Amino acid sequence: MKRIIFFTYAVVITFTLNINFVRADFTAKVLRVVDGDTVHVEDEAGKKFKVRLTGIDAPEKNQSYGLASTYHLRELLLNKVVFLKSKPRKGMPYSVDRYKRVLAKIILDGRDVNLSQVLSGYAWHFKRYQKQQTLKDRELYSQAEIDAKKNELGLWGEKKPIAPWKWRKMKK
Repeated sequence: MKRIIFFTYAVVITFTLNINFVRADFTAKVLRVVDGDTVHVEDEAGKKFKVRLTGIDAPEKNQSYGLASTYHLRELLLNKVVFLKSKPRKGMPYSVDRYKRVLAKIILDGRDVNLSQVLSGYAWHFKRYQKQQTLKDRELYSQAEIDAKKNELGLWGEKKPIAPWKWRKMKK
């Protein structure tokens, strides 16, 4: 009898703890597109998150191509249900940055949206954090940037586009 009661308590406690957390990979609806690499989502339980797309850095809104990057992402994602892939980190079921944004790769209909931003010339491959990516993603994102640059897509149509991390530094 004691074992049954113990087992019941263990199941209830485990279930209660897991209800408050989101798995590393989860499905959510995109409520708002902040800019070319940040969105707001709501998961199936109604919990809202701010999500930073991993592996990329898009121009800031008031930077050249910033609005175009935002509009491109909005066109792809707004009000769509997406799958977010994030790595568990520091006891959390998903990775977060210093601004408490969930760090994730967004998948829509089997397509990597983060990669799509780079392929279309609306974001850079953010090499500073490439070690957080799989080797396959590192190679795909790097090649996508090379291809977009070669074909002068999006921001690569400009003579000397300024990377967002350099632009932010200049504006400080």
